[in-house]
Amino acid sequence: MNIKRILTWAGLTAGTALALFASPAGAAGISFAPFSFSTSFTGTNPRGNIMLNSVTTTDSLTAALGSTYSSFSLVSGANIIHNDLWRGGDTGAASSDMGREATIGVRQELATNESIVASLGNLNLNSIIDTEDRGSFIIDLFFDQATDRFFFWERGMNSKMLVQALDDLGNVLAEYLLDSSTSNYAGFGIDTHEIGYTQRVGAQGLWLNGASTNRLRVIANGAAFNGPDFKVAAAAVPEPATIAGTVLAASAAIAARRKRKAQAEA
Repeated sequence: MNIKRILTWAGLTAGTALALFASPAGAAGISFAPFSFSTSFTGTNPRGNIMLNSVTTTDSLTAALGSTYSSFSLVSGANIIHNDLWRGGDTGAASSDMGREATIGVRQELATNESIVASLGNLNLNSIIDTEDRGSFIIDLFFDQATDRFFFWERGMNSKMLVQALDDLGNVLAEYLLDSSTSNYAGFGIDTHEIGYTQRVGAQGLWLNGASTNRLRVIANGAAFNGPDFKVAAAAVPEPATIAGTVLAASAAIAARRKRKAQAEA
């Protein structure tokens, strides 16, 4: 997706503006592909903890069709590049929100790197980043390990968010504009401190085709993005020992089949 832009953020002091660099198309041969997935969770109270158990991909457009993931890489670090300043009430942009009766997560209007991690670095789908409808932010998210599959949930199913995959130097590998109005209903709704009623949650995945990364940049730009309220997790990759064991098992199976075939032909 070739999006070149310079965004001037509202809410900055007169005569100053934070300009987002003109983002490139991304590295050659690397792109984001969206996919759909279903969510398995524990908890039915929209005000309480709704714990993620697993996701199963359901999109025929990706190689992940029918794959179930129950081990996740979570957000372990954050860097707020820009976030509209909170001055009380419904001002600012991204903040930490959680279910009114939830026990996992944090509620904090004046967002910090630590509060972003506290909201996203757990499996409670009722522990989210809430964004004011006209708010703008640029936040880098760091995951436990590099991967190529990311799972997003968005409260309200009515917002947009630009997602960029970055390399170790901060270069853009790929980017995709998530539109939660096209996402699939995740099977639950949440009622948080910020919103006084239950809203449905949508789910949509992004597959980084041709690379893996442990760093995403997420961006909202004012009213046109309508304040994404989101949760994100990534598919955990197998440990090296697990991969080696899988390869050895596959090699042994192939050798056994060849031996049986040779015996049958003898």
